[in-house]
Amino acid sequence: MTMPSDMLHPDEALRLVLDDLPPPRLEEVALADALGRALPEAVLARLDQPPFDKSAMDGFAFAAPDGGALCDSMGGAAGLGGAAGSAAAAGAAGRLWRVVLLVAAGAEAGAPLGPGECAKIMTGAPLPAGANAVQRVEWTEGAGLDADGHDLVRFTKPETVSNVICRGENQRSGSVLIGPRVLGAQDIGILASDGQARIRVARRPVVGVVSTGDELRSPGEELGKAAIYDSNGPALAAQAAAAGAEVRRYGIARDEAGALESLLGRALDECDMVLVSGGVSMGDFDYVPKTLEKLGVRRVFHKIAMKPGKPTFYGRRGPTSVFGLPGNPVSTFVNFEFLVKAQLYRRMGLAYEPRLVAATLAQDLVRRECDRVEYFPMRLDREADRVGERALPLAYRGSSMLSILAEADCLVRVEIGTSVIKEGSLVLARLLRP
Repeated sequence: MTMPSDMLHPDEALRLVLDDLPPPRLEEVALADALGRALPEAVLARLDQPPFDKSAMDGFAFAAPDGGALCDSMGGAAGLGGAAGSAAAAGAAGRLWRVVLLVAAGAEAGAPLGPGECAKIMTGAPLPAGANAVQRVEWTEGAGLDADGHDLVRFTKPETVSNVICRGENQRSGSVLIGPRVLGAQDIGILASDGQARIRVARRPVVGVVSTGDELRSPGEELGKAAIYDSNGPALAAQAAAAGAEVRRYGIARDEAGALESLLGRALDECDMVLVSGGVSMGDFDYVPKTLEKLGVRRVFHKIAMKPGKPTFYGRRGPTSVFGLPGNPVSTFVNFEFLVKAQLYRRMGLAYEPRLVAATLAQDLVRRECDRVEYFPMRLDREADRVGERALPLAYRGSSMLSILAEADCLVRVEIGTSVIKEGSLVLARLLRP
């Protein structure tokens, strides 16, 4: 079965949604405020990590006999590996070492070590000059004092590793510290370790959310006999905020052309993107497309070969984008996940990659109409006696059934022309929850 000629393939719609967008606007924020912000350009390391050769554990720093240089001149470990390293470690064990220094973390290393000398050293402390290894404290024992009153220590077991982290071993100055991404908690720690107090991130796109329909009431209002509560507005606002946008709610527009024009005109003037739910289909009160055209919005497409989401409208007025999304709440939710989120990320200088997992279908999936790409809400299940994920189709009765999203944690895409997917087939599940 082929796609209807009056509809656009959703993949082509996605390409158009991502086309010809303005570059991200950047701003500098304090590191403490950077969590969840979009980083559109790579950050280069200012420092070597670690910035000096340091001990990896509590113990005694010493010069392993014939151990050679531990850290190369450019940073990074040269090591005590191989037969020579093993021989050097064995030579250090059993003999007596004079403890001439105590090096704490945060303290300078002090004078260089001489022959037969060692330094008591703490984890993270800089390695004294002349040392090339650290003997862990657990493999040592005290052996009294020498004639000058210095502690003597004996190494009871040979080390096979240096127990030293060399300057630049983990990160070299000038290399990429982190690349473009949405900044997570671990990224904040990485940036802090490099001394980055302020970070250039993308400005949050301003997204206006408008619901339409005389039947809608805001949660908390008196409902009345023929009304329903507006779920699309709150859901879209939450989806946009979760994707990194600054959200502005414009409330509910009644099914009257003048009121709709006034509300949409204000949103277009104030926002980078406007999301309108409802009023985009073929009904007598579906005023959104004509009103947007009157306000100078250029239609890019209207109707896509996707279920749910067929009546979707997309247009542009200069740099401002407008998405007219169907009124049924599952349609609105899925269209945001497929189209809107991708553009929000692009506006912040990032490429959105949905999280996909491979799963086997738990039962046959049969559909009567196969002229559109279709997204099915499903639940992932992992049983104790099975390997991998199973995708369980749910009792989904159409795009007005918002409650199905309480059970669903993924969407499974079925392509045009596919009427049956057999139980046990491999599918890609697009994750909806963390």
